[in-house]
Amino acid sequence: MANRMKSFQRNPGNVAFCYYRYSSDAQRDASIDQQRQAAHEYAEQHGYIIPPGCEFEDRGITGTTMERPGLQHMLYEARHKRPAYLILWKVDRLSRDMHDTFIIDAQLQEVGVQLATVAESLPEDEGMRYAMQGFYAAMAHSYVVGLRYNIMRGLSYNAENALYNGVKILGYKGEPDKKYEIDPDTAPIVKKIFTDYVEGKPLQKIANELNESGLRSTQGNPFVVNSLNKILRNRAYIGEYRWGEYVIPGGMPQIISVELFEAADKRLEKNRRGGRKPSQEEIDFWLTGHIYCGECGAPFHGISGTSKTGNIYYYYSCLNHQKKKCKMSNQRKEKLETIVRHVLDRMIEDSALRLFIAKLCFDYYEDSKSDDKGAYLESLKSKLKDVEGKLQNFVKAIGAGIFNETVQQAMSELENQKHLLTEQIEAEELREKFDIKLDDIVKFFESFVGNLDNKQLRDYVLDIFVDKIYVYKEKMVITFHFTDDKQELSYEDTLEMVENHKYLMDCVNDPEAHTTDSPAAAKMMESIISVGGTDPDFFP
Repeated sequence: MANRMKSFQRNPGNVAFCYYRYSSDAQRDASIDQQRQAAHEYAEQHGYIIPPGCEFEDRGITGTTMERPGLQHMLYEARHKRPAYLILWKVDRLSRDMHDTFIIDAQLQEVGVQLATVAESLPEDEGMRYAMQGFYAAMAHSYVVGLRYNIMRGLSYNAENALYNGVKILGYKGEPDKKYEIDPDTAPIVKKIFTDYVEGKPLQKIANELNESGLRSTQGNPFVVNSLNKILRNRAYIGEYRWGEYVIPGGMPQIISVELFEAADKRLEKNRRGGRKPSQEEIDFWLTGHIYCGECGAPFHGISGTSKTGNIYYYYSCLNHQKKKCKMSNQRKEKLETIVRHVLDRMIEDSALRLFIAKLCFDYYEDSKSDDKGAYLESLKSKLKDVEGKLQNFVKAIGAGIFNETVQQAMSELENQKHLLTEQIEAEELREKFDIKLDDIVKFFESFVGNLDNKQLRDYVLDIFVDKIYVYKEKMVITFHFTDDKQELSYEDTLEMVENHKYLMDCVNDPEAHTTDSPAAAKMMESIISVGGTDPDFFP
């Protein structure tokens, strides 16, 4: 069943976890100490309790990857200990990738954990909180994209010439500005993995044998089924260089034969899900957490049923109906999701509504920062001034002939503090250049238009706009955040409208293909596309 950002109740109590991270962009270990101090001050101000062993950190690891030991440990403990809050310095500590941020927060929401950010204000209103939280994530994502831009040209040049781009691949060794070379120590491991798998050995057994032999992956981790799966699908081993959009046949030295690779690929496809149909847990019932029975008010959840012909069908079902306490019939998953998706598309395409929501977010952002704008940066500058003053005092002492090992050690520590504070100030000043403007938020919401096929974006838009969906036998009623209005939708009429809208858009995109054999369609098209004859419902 799909993770939903809204399908949770915050865990009771005031226990809080903390997560700290710094990468390598103008940050050092002092960044962790500053985040920890700020988190404890925040907890004290809000009456939260941080138990021993409930602080997690990742030092020198980029926020653009999910493979962080501290992050994964925190998520594991959150599932088992169920704290009420997770305290962060900013949302970008979770991830610098917008989609990853959605995924991590959904996992936390699923186990009842609410984010609490020290340097970014998140409102209490759920719809507004999701909007601001997502926008902070988007700004962090944009920040990384900006930093990456200056090195992309060099990486693209490397890719065009099949040069090493910093990607470690088992069986190969690479150096900057040079092509990959076969690693004589690890290439035999690759050959063994392919050969054993093609000969019928299970992946788990292959992994166990490799680990028992003391062998490890390129990251120094034990082999697991997933990592072996990636190796068996990596076309580098048959000589194909890949980096982003660049694909260069013959760009890599070949380790295994094409025949062996294809044999492994055939077995992978044969074993994929064991030839079975996907289970109910693998189906994305993405309305879960928003959808309720209109008759009794109980939540709906996803179920499946098998017909006499063996076909599997999926439904949303009232929990009380399952207990025989409600007569509400099961509703086809595809029907309900088609209607809600249509509503989301129409809403996100409404430029006036996008501007209204963006203005609410911007006003909240401005209000939240008005009292302490630049306070963190000023505190860093104040600390730097204090450190520089102490250094000057030592210089004067040395000038007066006072110098010993203690003085030397103290000066060294102060120099380190000065260096770290200087880097922190430069980093914070750089971040201030990305100060949020109303136009930024408008563009953020505009980026959703036409992109709701992306699961994370679709779920996010649902959480921002929709409060609850009430399902009846012949209709559904949708309530929204930001407005008290309700939308009542007949299944029959709405599905007909969805079909007509799809047909209309097909006609607009390819008129000849849809009007040649249909006089009625041709007449409709003529009325729509004639001069001054646009339909405001579809062409705002």
